[in-house]
Amino acid sequence: MNLRQDARDWREVLRAAFPRPLAIACLVGVLAEVILAFAVLRSGADLRPHNVPATVVAPSVMSEPLAAELNGLPGTPFDLTATEDEGGARSDVEQGRIYAALVVDLRSRKDRLLVSTALDPQMVDAVVSQVQESEDAWGRSAALERVGPPDGEKRLARAHLVTLLACLLGFLITVGSSLKWGPVARSFRRGLARLGGMTAGSAVAGLILGIALTPGAFATKLSVGLAAALVALCSGAVTAALESVAGWAGLGLAVLAFFATALPVLTRTDQHLIPPPWNVVTGAGIPVAGLQTIAQASLRGTLDGGPILILGAWLAAALLLLGYARSARTRAARVHATGAEPATRSQSRAHARANRWRVRVIAVVAPLTVALLAAAAVVPQQRLAEPAEIASHVYTSECISTGPVKDVADLNRLASLRGAPLFRGADVGASAPLQDGRTLWMFGDTLRDAGTGPRMVRNSMLILAPDCIQGVFPPSDGAIIPGRPRSTVGYWPMSVVVDRHDGYDLVYVTTQRVQGKGDGAFDFDNLGLAVATFLVPKGGVPQRIDQQDIGPDQPGREAPTWGAAAASVGGDDGDWVYLFGTANPGTDQAFGWSLQVARMRPKDITNQQRWRYWDGSAWVTRESRAQILIPAREGVSQTLSVFEQDGGWYAVSKRNDFIGSDVTVWTAPAPTGPWSSGTAVAPIESKTGQLRYMPLAHPELFPKKGTVVVSYSNNDADLDRVIDDPLRYRPKFLRIALPEGPTRP
Repeated sequence: MNLRQDARDWREVLRAAFPRPLAIACLVGVLAEVILAFAVLRSGADLRPHNVPATVVAPSVMSEPLAAELNGLPGTPFDLTATEDEGGARSDVEQGRIYAALVVDLRSRKDRLLVSTALDPQMVDAVVSQVQESEDAWGRSAALERVGPPDGEKRLARAHLVTLLACLLGFLITVGSSLKWGPVARSFRRGLARLGGMTAGSAVAGLILGIALTPGAFATKLSVGLAAALVALCSGAVTAALESVAGWAGLGLAVLAFFATALPVLTRTDQHLIPPPWNVVTGAGIPVAGLQTIAQASLRGTLDGGPILILGAWLAAALLLLGYARSARTRAARVHATGAEPATRSQSRAHARANRWRVRVIAVVAPLTVALLAAAAVVPQQRLAEPAEIASHVYTSECISTGPVKDVADLNRLASLRGAPLFRGADVGASAPLQDGRTLWMFGDTLRDAGTGPRMVRNSMLILAPDCIQGVFPPSDGAIIPGRPRSTVGYWPMSVVVDRHDGYDLVYVTTQRVQGKGDGAFDFDNLGLAVATFLVPKGGVPQRIDQQDIGPDQPGREAPTWGAAAASVGGDDGDWVYLFGTANPGTDQAFGWSLQVARMRPKDITNQQRWRYWDGSAWVTRESRAQILIPAREGVSQTLSVFEQDGGWYAVSKRNDFIGSDVTVWTAPAPTGPWSSGTAVAPIESKTGQLRYMPLAHPELFPKKGTVVVSYSNNDADLDRVIDDPLRYRPKFLRIALPEGPTRP
């Protein structure tokens, strides 16, 4: 009868202190931990990287799009940042802040992949496989270079061992205390002393453990020892908190919790090889956070970063839960007090309860621990999944022999060649010289043979070498600058800017993004500027590495289309790019386009916030203040050429756009003007059914003082005639004399 009464009294106290919702929460916690353990064990059979911290080292024009592409892959294998600081990236890898750094050498196709020595071989293989997949897609390769301490893998292995032992020590100290003195202390004072003893024991045990198992300098040993002491302390405190809430069941809950969150440590599986959301859950647990803290202490000799905060949060939560449990038990005991009883009976009942408690603790903790450790020992053999596939960026080129190209007559001879199946005819023809002596050409709507894909693409590229001409084709054989995905918006080239570097050129192609509204050749909306960036290794094939729309879509002609012409000029204060914009007010009196100018450094072409606009007296930040240099009435074509020669500036265009009849040259002493009213220098009048338009200058071709080579586009109003005879849709070349104009003072 007394035993039954004792049991009823104890159950009443527990029910009052920890009502049914709390019991249900404990049950849910157990189920969640079992599910977590099962999911993590199951995921170990097919590993792939997730959110691996790394960086790409390259000029921002390459590193940012490459990082964005890799970050956007299915499953998010990387959490990449972009930087130009190789020294900083190497230091971050050496000290374990990031796992890897891809150092891109734009002068060649061979890069370097810096990987920390303190990584498991599995993770190294996963990183290398995914990076090589990306490198293959770009037509590049990467040589592996391990950086960090030579014994990095051994340090990581010791960190795993120290972490597991620290967690186990903290747990065992709490369980030992429970076996000796029972689940709760009889008074607040004894409870405080007991907590202090467990804290001191855990901290000292962890400190000794870390120092004993860590090689190297004493400062490193001490850092690892302090980290291990914190892990042991957290483990012991959380175990004590769970025990105080749920009794002997809380110890079982602690075993499950540590096992579930320690699986990456037990199985030597990097947290970033576990799929979400399990990688996040395990990463927030004491074992993984402890491993990261101890590993960082071993590599850097310091204690800092997010893992320390996670451990601190667990410790604070455990202390708060212990305080709550003490307060709840005290209130419940007062409510259910049944009066005094003889001291001998009280001692006998306490002794019996303690024995029953010890049996229950051993019966729960021992077999559960053995079973879970056995389960970890038979984890399926882990293997790496195939890396995520990346669409190819490898552009191809075929060089067709042309014979020597020395003058305008040779250019017109090339324009009369039949051409390759992917280039039968095109308009525009903006050009720029490359540092290796070749000339890059961008064309607009390009006609192709039937059966080669789209019969007409919005743009294409040719490279003119001294004795051959190359067509440059993307993997899709579509436009070299692809249209906007799932849209009818395409890109017409306007001008080309070359930014030269050691061993390679960065080529910026300004385009107008256009959206067709019907079947007519002129039935479209101009939405604004876009810039495509190409990497051209010396003597190599161009590759598009970036493409950005600049500003929001603005249908209409009233807003300036920047990039209608571009000129790159070097000076004492560095290189500048002058971007010219054209606009038309849409009135009956204005058939031409007005001209305005902005300037920026070459690397800032795609960053409109860095542009400055000429307002008539100064370079200002507000686009709305840009001054009109040439008015729309009797103005230039929508796309034109502006260049500098012998100290003077020239704008070559067709006055009044399509209705004009002459190549016209405007002159100025500077890109900001004042500009002349224009001088007609050569006739290019359109005839019935035949269109002649968009004269563009090519100062780099066969330069001769006082003159410039100019091309203009030919087309036919009847598309069928063009398809039957693509030669009707080829540029024509001529040399014009430049009018005298003012020169810079």
